[in-house]
Order: sequence, then structure tokens, then C-alpha cells
Amino acid sequence: MSSGVTLIAATLNELEAARVVLPKLDRTWIDEIIVVDGGSTDGTVEFCESHGFTVLRQKARGYGSAMKEAAEVAKGEYIIEFPPDGNSMPEKVPDVIKKLKEGYDLVIASRYKDGAKSDDDDFLTAIGNWGFTFLTNLLFWSSYTDVLVGFRGYRKSAYEKLHMTDPGLEWSIQMPIQFRKKRMRTADIPADEPARIGGKRKMRPFRTGLRILKTLVRERCIV
Repeated sequence: MSSGVTLIAATLNELEAARVVLPKLDRTWIDEIIVVDGGSTDGTVEFCESHGFTVLRQKARGYGSAMKEAAEVAKGEYIIEFPPDGNSMPEKVPDVIKKLKEGYDLVIASRYKDGAKSDDDDFLTAIGNWGFTFLTNLLFWSSYTDVLVGFRGYRKSAYEKLHMTDPGLEWSIQMPIQFRKKRMRTADIPADEPARIGGKRKMRPFRTGLRILKTLVRERCIV
């Protein structure tokens, strides 16, 4: 296993944001970048390939499926999940890597820790993010500040001990729950969330919220 860093960026019609965000990823921080694409038709794939990014065309639908397929081929011991839609700050990637190298198994770039803020939240999503984080901490005796944000890093060797099954956006909450259930070391670091750039938000508050709730209940019932 390499000691390097693999960054995974999931895309689905994110050309406008990819043009702005991906060139800001400093290759001195990262040994491998995998763009995993869910079937873009707006030129995202062509842009990424023309700029030297490895593009993995995902086989199954959903954000969780994208992460799982990319993690299977990632060469680095440290994996960074980095949504390239403008919501995540490229300059915070070194902070996530640094924290992982301190010995943590999972590091979450939290929108709500130590004064960090989200410019993308509306009232409904803010309540949902807070509520699901509260329920996670209550049900699993954890102390997370943000369980749904997509910007995070983890050790591949630790990830391989999990049983990640959720194919959609509920992947985001299943992961911190499973890290907690395995009693691995986790940490949050503060990271602002800028507004997304172009494209369309893939999350549907009520439908996605119901799926997340089902994941919470299922994970609580499984030892």
C-alpha cells in the first residue's frame, strides 16, 4: 500500500464548476486524482481528460457507488473525498491530509466547527444537517459537528474494515457512523462551504432525508 494521497472527485454535469475548481488542486499535495463521472453530458468528462485527470466512468448509479468504485482502484493510503461543485475549498485539502497524518482514521471538513460557515445552506438544509448530526451523536455516542458534508479524508486501510453498502447520498452519513462503531479515531476540522458553482444540486431534501433516516435506523439496529 502506498503512503500517498488519492483525491476522488465525483462529477455529474459539473463542467462550470470543474473549470474553476479542479485547476486549483495543487499536484504537490496529491499523488493521484480520480474523477469518477456518473454520466455527464455537458462536456465535464472531455474537460477533465483534456487537462490530464484520470476519469473513471462509474458503473452503478449514485454518489456512494461512485465513491466505492473509485476507492477500489485508489493507490493512495490516504483518500480525500472532494466534491468539485464549488462547495469545497481546495486550499483546505492540505489541512485534511495533515490531520490524517497525525494518526486519525477519518477527518471531516466541517461546515459548523469553530466558526466555519456554509454559504450554500438554506433554512431546510441547515436544519437537516444539524438534525442528522445530532441524531448520529445521540445514537452512536459520537461528537461529530457535521456528518453529511462530502469533503472528508480517511485511511484506505481503515476504510477497508468498514461495510459500506449505501449507493446514494446516504453514504455520507453511513461512513462516520461505521467509523464510530469500529471505534476508530475521528476528527473534525473547520472548513467554510462556499456556494456551489453552476450545475444542479443532486440532493432532494425530503427524498434524500428519508433515505438518510433509514440508514440511521438500520445502522443503529446492526451491531
